[in-house]
Amino acid sequence: MDVVLHKKRTLFILNFHGIGKPTRTLAPGEAEYWIDTPLFAGLLDLVNGRDDVRVTLDDANESDYTIALPMLKARKIQARFFVVAARLNRHGFLSCEQVRALCAEGMLIGNHGMNHRRWPPLGERELEEELSEARDRIEQVCGTAVTEAACPFGAYTRKVLQRLQAEKYQKIYTSDGGPAVADSWIHPRNTMIRGDSPESVWKLISTPPSLPNCAWRRFKQALKQWR
Repeated sequence: MDVVLHKKRTLFILNFHGIGKPTRTLAPGEAEYWIDTPLFAGLLDLVNGRDDVRVTLDDANESDYTIALPMLKARKIQARFFVVAARLNRHGFLSCEQVRALCAEGMLIGNHGMNHRRWPPLGERELEEELSEARDRIEQVCGTAVTEAACPFGAYTRKVLQRLQAEKYQKIYTSDGGPAVADSWIHPRNTMIRGDSPESVWKLISTPPSLPNCAWRRFKQALKQWR
């Protein structure tokens, strides 16, 4: 059953990064966002069949293909994979062939930038590289239009959103947490970390958010969008 927030259909979006044992050296602080394979499988089982839950994966880790794809296929779950363009064909990350395989299996591909850097501090030329050139490169690989983007580190400002609008992205994904209004342009996501459990995620997606929490979350999102 869909959660109703202010009479609008809402979704819970679970966002994943690396799964299983990393095959590359992780950046400082990145290990928290790598979860064990059994936990990933358990969370997929938890949300399988719920039409109010979506699954996304960031960063273009090789585990997107070697671990996540078979598990998603087994459960007939369609996920969104947000790819970092300059990482393709690098050790520990997706290859171009693997991205094409994700597309062939019905998965959706989005843009996560060229170099996985925060977008707000960037100048016009750097934003062009992250939002336009990265998308072009990903489209050349997968052979389909890329119409959605996920902000690296969940970071965005009014300037970034204006550039994303100018680039005609149809949906933008953040890491603000909480439910997302289904027909909105900006979709907050809930980032899964190694300390999560099926019980904690079940509580997240099954308990209607309180009005104070909703109000505080909207305030923080508005602050990002207008600064």
